[in-house]
Amino acid sequence: MHGGQGWEHAYKKAVEFVSGLTLLEKVNITTGTGWTQDLCVGATGGIPRLGFSGFCLQDSPLGIRFADQNSAFPAGVNTAATWSKKLFKARGEAMGEEFRDKGIDVVLGPVAGPLGRSPEGGRNWEGFAPDPVLTGVAMAETIKGIQDTGVIACAKHFIGNEQEHYRQQMSSNMDDTTMHETYLWPFADAVKAGVGSVMCSYNRMNDSYA
Repeated sequence: MHGGQGWEHAYKKAVEFVSGLTLLEKVNITTGTGWTQDLCVGATGGIPRLGFSGFCLQDSPLGIRFADQNSAFPAGVNTAATWSKKLFKARGEAMGEEFRDKGIDVVLGPVAGPLGRSPEGGRNWEGFAPDPVLTGVAMAETIKGIQDTGVIACAKHFIGNEQEHYRQQMSSNMDDTTMHETYLWPFADAVKAGVGSVMCSYNRMNDSYA
């Protein structure tokens, strides 16, 4: 993580910080606030007495949304076409540095859902590839690159977010084998890479909200 310290150091500091919080303060910092077209597309509450201002979360997996003087990075599908682990990580590092310099704590990306098995998926280009192994490798390297800059990556959308149209009403239906061998695979790689957060999808999975 940022400053040359590993996750173990960050985890120890987090445990010490949380141990001094009241229940209300714990709820406050784990509850999202609003959706705004501003510096932070989403945020969490802060703890003023401890000097913690909360987390600033911002899209997107291709660069900073709702801002100027920032880069438009190559789409995930274009990056994956290079098959270059070095490039996956370098892209993540460049994104992380830019988000950090804008004061953003959490990058709402990279994307493994939609995986893009259907060519009609409107947001397939945000992800890497319909192949779960390639997407898993790209996710892992991108996450390492982002988080090496001190910014938290957020793997999304978990799980079955394969259709943008009516995504809050539709249901992605699949059997357990398909789920584990295809759609969960890149998210497992993201977790193994140490991703700091995961975003739930908006759709239903087998008629239950994800």
